[in-house]
Amino acid sequence: MGRNRGYFRNEKQFKRRENVSATQVRRWNIHQLDREHGYCSGLPQTTNPVRPDECVTRDFPDLSFVEKNVNVGDSDDWREGRRVVELSVLADGLAGCKMCNNPLSLSHTTRVLNYGLGALLKIQCMNTVCHFVNTVPTGKRHQQVFDMNTKLATGVLHAGIGITQINSLLTSLNIPAVSHAMLDRRQRETGDALEAMAQKSTKEWMIEEQRLTSEQTGDDELAVSVDAGWQKRGSGKAYDSLSGHCSMIGKHTGKITNYKVRSRSCRVCSSAASRNEPAEDHDCRKNWEGSAKAMEQDMIVEMVSECNAKGFKTGTVIGDDDSTTIARLRRHVDANIKKISDKNHVKKNFSKTLYKLQNSNKSLTSTIIKYLKKCFNYVIAQNHGNTIVMEKALKSLSKHPFGDHSQCNKSWCRFITNPQEVYKSLTNGNPIQDKKLKETLTEVFDSYISHAEKLASLGSTQANESFNKTVGSKAPKSHHYSGSASLNYRVAGSVLQKNIGYTYVSLVHKRMGLSPGAHTIRLAQLKDLQSRKRRAIATTRKAKIKRLALKSKKSNSYAASELREGDSYRSCVALKSHDITEIPAPRIPPADVEIPDDVAYVCFDLETTGLGITVCYDYSY
Repeated sequence: MGRNRGYFRNEKQFKRRENVSATQVRRWNIHQLDREHGYCSGLPQTTNPVRPDECVTRDFPDLSFVEKNVNVGDSDDWREGRRVVELSVLADGLAGCKMCNNPLSLSHTTRVLNYGLGALLKIQCMNTVCHFVNTVPTGKRHQQVFDMNTKLATGVLHAGIGITQINSLLTSLNIPAVSHAMLDRRQRETGDALEAMAQKSTKEWMIEEQRLTSEQTGDDELAVSVDAGWQKRGSGKAYDSLSGHCSMIGKHTGKITNYKVRSRSCRVCSSAASRNEPAEDHDCRKNWEGSAKAMEQDMIVEMVSECNAKGFKTGTVIGDDDSTTIARLRRHVDANIKKISDKNHVKKNFSKTLYKLQNSNKSLTSTIIKYLKKCFNYVIAQNHGNTIVMEKALKSLSKHPFGDHSQCNKSWCRFITNPQEVYKSLTNGNPIQDKKLKETLTEVFDSYISHAEKLASLGSTQANESFNKTVGSKAPKSHHYSGSASLNYRVAGSVLQKNIGYTYVSLVHKRMGLSPGAHTIRLAQLKDLQSRKRRAIATTRKAKIKRLALKSKKSNSYAASELREGDSYRSCVALKSHDITEIPAPRIPPADVEIPDDVAYVCFDLETTGLGITVCYDYSY
């Protein structure tokens, strides 16, 4: 059969070619394409370690508008919407037909099967003697699972979002939404790797903590800080969270050496119980029946017991004074275990005590409270490790603000060397004159003097609080992840971020046999660098002074605004009649006026609230 410049010589041969081509097309279209990928159809398949992605229709079997035996995951209109595509994989798939090795064209796509973010393109070969329908994936796969779907699950856990947020993002980009079932399967795949790596990481840092403790103290007993967090905010009166987590951090390494999660609910079990049916086989994470308040003590007792059983003896526990943890540790684990209080909680409790005294002592103004808090913080910081000096400093602190410097030390009190000094942080630079307030504050400081030994050896749980913040970013309190294993996966991710850094995401992918991702590694290294930089800057004196100045500026601005606006928001304020007249802001911003030295001027005090009163000076006299 001869040809002439690509065309047949006569019309008969041309029609014959068209008939043969049409017959081949019909034959290939009759083939059931799903049989090439039985995991997206009802055909039985062999059991795999990782359950493969399923087509979208399997997650929406009850859609009334879908015709019977029609796969809604398949789309003949493949040009509609957007897709996530790995260009290298697509280029390799289009390189040649599997039967004749003829190059394929994307425009010859006949169908597309969606599997989460991934898809299989059905592209027909246009070779006149072939017409084989090739299956071209849009991304890499492992065990019939698209890598991008597994990485999507990792990103969901890492970013602290769920199926609703990710589908809102995808659909806004005109990308097909992913199914809940698919994302759950991929989260279980990623979550198993996260938990395994978290356990390995805590074990390694426990060994390192013991080594550093032996080198620096010569003792094998570890000192650890512990603190718990809950997935629901407590109101101060009610603590009814369905789940909680707790971390143990080494004093010398600053890394997490153990962690626990408690959950009082399971969605699968609760759903089955509501139908009076037995729950199906599932990964149930419900492990607590008591109250939310008792979670912290139980988790700490279990963590310390585990460490002792593994040969890592815990001798000192640093924690707050808000629970009965130490009493339970001494009863169930070790009667000689030591307790060190957290300095941040001690300072907060001292501040709360002063503000409570405002109700009975009107002369105890906010200015005086801030001054006393500052002095108390200096006492705690400067006398660490010295009980005798700590006791003397607390005694002097109850007298120093009132002008009595008999107990003061000249190393910090300027009034001993210069009685004409003034109090820079008190009103008009004068000492406090209220005798009743002096007696009240003396009682407060006497209670702290009796605990001078404890105040001289305070520790810090700031690292645990930082970890709780990380968990809060991955498992937000406004979402309910307590009823599934998703909470455990998110806590494990927080542990890895604390111990390893943001690069843990790439390490998790590598553990599952996926590519670490060049862009993933680059961004993680940048975020780790930024985190170290912020941490280094935040500890400098300049940064601390700037932070205090900014805090003071905001406080003054808020106070002035609230005073001008009047009573605008308060409990049951609408039930009472109020004057809503506002004080207008100054039309001309107040400015510093420079007064010449060669003229006489008069200084006078305006009994105002400092709302930007413009004072006109007259130098004519």
